[in-house]
Amino acid sequence: MSPLWEDVQHTLSTAWEDFKPPTLSNPWTAVGLVVGTIVCALVVMYPLRAARLPFRNLSGPAPSSVVFGSLADQVTGPVGGVYKAWAAKYGPTLRFRALLGSWRVVSTDLTAIGYVLNHTEEFHRESGFNATMLLLCGKGVLAVEDAAHKRQRKILSPAFSLTNVKAMIPVFWNKAYDLADALGKIVDDADAGKGGPRGTPEGARSGALVDLLDFTIRAALDVIGIVGFNYQFNAQKGLPNPLGDGFMDVMNSLSQISLFRLFQHSYPALFAIPTNNTKAMKRTLVEQNRIGKEIVAARKKEFEREDVKLGKGAEVGKDTLSLLLKYNMAPDLKPSEKLTDEEVLGQIGSLMLAGNETSATAMSWAAMHLYQNPDIQARLREEVDGVFDDRPEADDLMALPYLDKFVRELLRFDPPLPEVVRECAKDAVVPLSTPVMGRDGKLMDSIVVSKGTEFVVPINEINRSKEVWGPDADVFNPDRYDDATYPRANVPGVWGNLITFIGGPHNCLGWRFAILEIKTVLFVLLRSYEFVQPPAKPTMVRHGHAIVMRPHVAGEEDKGIQMPVLVRRVPKV
Repeated sequence: MSPLWEDVQHTLSTAWEDFKPPTLSNPWTAVGLVVGTIVCALVVMYPLRAARLPFRNLSGPAPSSVVFGSLADQVTGPVGGVYKAWAAKYGPTLRFRALLGSWRVVSTDLTAIGYVLNHTEEFHRESGFNATMLLLCGKGVLAVEDAAHKRQRKILSPAFSLTNVKAMIPVFWNKAYDLADALGKIVDDADAGKGGPRGTPEGARSGALVDLLDFTIRAALDVIGIVGFNYQFNAQKGLPNPLGDGFMDVMNSLSQISLFRLFQHSYPALFAIPTNNTKAMKRTLVEQNRIGKEIVAARKKEFEREDVKLGKGAEVGKDTLSLLLKYNMAPDLKPSEKLTDEEVLGQIGSLMLAGNETSATAMSWAAMHLYQNPDIQARLREEVDGVFDDRPEADDLMALPYLDKFVRELLRFDPPLPEVVRECAKDAVVPLSTPVMGRDGKLMDSIVVSKGTEFVVPINEINRSKEVWGPDADVFNPDRYDDATYPRANVPGVWGNLITFIGGPHNCLGWRFAILEIKTVLFVLLRSYEFVQPPAKPTMVRHGHAIVMRPHVAGEEDKGIQMPVLVRRVPKV
């Protein structure tokens, strides 16, 4: 039987399961029959479309649904499970059907990944992602492609240099200690009998059960407000702030599985429909632009009042927006290379998203690994307690060896972005380092990807590749970095032989920022607090359907994102 006829048979049988009519006693039987017949007739075209695909010879799973293809399996399952099962059966490079007969290619082949990430003229970020970023952030670096992206990156990159990131550390320390103080108040109240996880006097000094994710999100938002554009969110103080509150509400909403949102990502025109989430994103963008215009106007007045010469040695504000304005107003910059006012404002939302979500999420996963591995927690605490200064310089903090290994393993094991998707802008030939067996039995050392096809870069699976990191790749082990034989391959990422911060022209600008911020918070918290598994022993679930991999408790997904942790003060010696 030919592969095409097999596809036709499977599509028809799946369509029948999706759309078979109800029992004859149901008054909607006739409607169901008509709709089912029409849909079945339409979906017969799916395998005919597949027959014309240039990568039709790739193997892959049969779709479990005519409407959703295999996308529903990937979205609703835990991060890593579905791709890993597919790769074991079909090889490192495969295809699967997504919404309404569209196709995706997914690969862990490092040569293929490097090609896709570096050839941005052929592979753009998916149109649904760009549409979401445009609504949430405006025309910032997260929402544009090609020449506009290159122009914005050129202006933004100096603000995230190693020197400028090191200069941010006083803010990191201040907000990390604010976080420690907020936790301390809750823990002390619990230990004094004013609340906490225990219900009897015997539970005194047992600590407090907190949602650490809420704390890290607020701390990270306060940090990016100051170092990003010299703005006080006061999120850790719980003070109302339209911009900060709106941003957190939108991100919480985006963390929930939504059928309609799946369609929006594949068909961005649907963003024109005024859903509650779309309206919330627009409100947040309006507030962002209002505040941004005030900030930009104030900075420009400061430049004029101080008669600042905007050359390379100019002394201006140290926040990212001020540095951006400095570089954008430099006399040696061509007019065609400068950012428009709208593009400058778009960087505020981009900074809030990139500078808040990734760090906050990573810090919450860190707490889970600490309570799951008390020996690792003890070693880290011993190392940070051995530092005399409670606010060491950036170089001294970065030089702590075990803290460095822990953060590397954290970002390998739980990358904030579990995957990125690239959309093929024009037909492309993608090379493979590991040939795959085609459906016709022949080996392929490259694949042709057609325009419009989405190419999935499964960050989580690449970071846990046994070919790269050895047989214990699925084990959290900071000491793996002592073994000089690993990693066994060069991963096309910007840092640490990991794909966490991606690679190529679209790599994460703020990767140094994120690493230093995470280390600062861990340094402060480990010196004062012990992280313990909650009494209920929740199973934490990694869902990859949102922009970042935020944690959920298994069986409590309806409660939204959370990272419950029992926090205790470290006993004084």
